[in-house]
Amino acid sequence: MTNRDKKKAREHAYLMMYQYDLGGLSPEEIAFNYWEDNKESEEIKQMATYLFKKTVENLKNIDIEISRHLKKGWLISRLMPMDRSILRVATYEISNESFSPIEAVINDAVDAAKFYGEDEKSPKFINAILDKVAKNKETS
Repeated sequence: MTNRDKKKAREHAYLMMYQYDLGGLSPEEIAFNYWEDNKESEEIKQMATYLFKKTVENLKNIDIEISRHLKKGWLISRLMPMDRSILRVATYEISNESFSPIEAVINDAVDAAKFYGEDEKSPKFINAILDKVAKNKETS
């Protein structure tokens, strides 16, 4: 898979996670509906769906990890939904997978935040949190 394909797969995973976060559908329903409306290669679909579903499966631990790096008094539930979705998928990948170097995962998340982020500070915020997640992984 090319780096461009991986970036696309991550983007699709962020968008499915966003739908999961806002709606009441199961991961299977979201993935099915999502791919009805979005066409991609089978490889990209597989990676995106895998990242999305594994993020949902590990959501409790992912949210604990993200929460460790939020400012005192902040809760993950207070984050903007798209920022939260990007952080969750990227945190899962940094902590559990080796599709790409951690820097590439963070860079793709920051790029997505520039495009989809709900605040002008989203890219900087996502970069700071994921950098801490990555450093925490290195020390554990």
